[in-house]
Amino acid sequence: MRVGITGANGFIGNHLTRHVTSLGHEVIAFLLRGTSDTLLENLPQQVYWGDVLDTESLHPFLKSCDVLFHLAGFNRYWSRDPEIFHKLNVVGPTNIATACLSTGIEKMVHVSSCITLGASEQPVSRNEESEFNLSGKRFLYAETKKAGEDEMKHWAREKGLPVVIVNPASAIGEMDYGPTPIGEPIIDICKGMWPVWVEGGACFVDVHDLVQGLWLTLEKGRTGEQYLLAGDNLTNKEFMSKIAKLAGKGQPKVRIPKTLLSLVAHWQEGLADHLTHRAPKLTVGMQELIGKYLYYESSKAKDELGYNPMPCDGAMERSIQWFKNNGYF
Repeated sequence: MRVGITGANGFIGNHLTRHVTSLGHEVIAFLLRGTSDTLLENLPQQVYWGDVLDTESLHPFLKSCDVLFHLAGFNRYWSRDPEIFHKLNVVGPTNIATACLSTGIEKMVHVSSCITLGASEQPVSRNEESEFNLSGKRFLYAETKKAGEDEMKHWAREKGLPVVIVNPASAIGEMDYGPTPIGEPIIDICKGMWPVWVEGGACFVDVHDLVQGLWLTLEKGRTGEQYLLAGDNLTNKEFMSKIAKLAGKGQPKVRIPKTLLSLVAHWQEGLADHLTHRAPKLTVGMQELIGKYLYYESSKAKDELGYNPMPCDGAMERSIQWFKNNGYF
């Protein structure tokens, strides 16, 4: 089977490419012009260069594919150009959907995010039926991922697009070259830069379990449905303590109040917008999540797909060791 993967040189895309190849299928990679294909070297695959915003570049790629994983998007919390969130997370998927219908793709897996299912004030797990409750909080990543996901549902319902949506938790593992928004704090903790902690929590998954879940979604997922691919729900203190212990660093001991971090977020984002033009460690949108719980559960994926993630401790170890071996700290 010819398996198309947009964003194949990203963190998850790189692992998915290797997983699909190990299953004996042919990978057709779609990479953004100007990015590197170094991560895919020595892997048997065909590469198309283009842009999800350039519709003409999509057709020759998709004509070469039987099925598609759409991973390409803007997975960051700040940009000098805020419009990039809408372009890559909403317009891009819409262009992909249009091209998939015209080229006759058999099935498409649209990789969204768990953030589109909102956050809770208490440590309770959310699921595919949970309401998105993060609108109007200057969190453009969440809002545009939700909008892109809604577009896919509309195309499935109204135009017959054979798409299944997945909502992954925060993936952890080796080969996080970016690093991702989860890899960055892991590096900082390993440097001893986080002796403090904040209330709230999040959900983490081993990237190996995630890509297996993506493949199960392609095999068994129902068109128009969405599936949460979750893992371990950990408080922020638990997550930071696990990383610190594995890295041989001191445990976080001081709880920082949300009001202080709110001031820091506004200050850092202001500096980034008007002076440094470099991504801040904390944005106004991110600080809105402080004290909240991004906890999720995968009952639907387990029952319908056979998804069965392992505890993510091993992924944390592999992540730390990889960052260390590659000079990140």
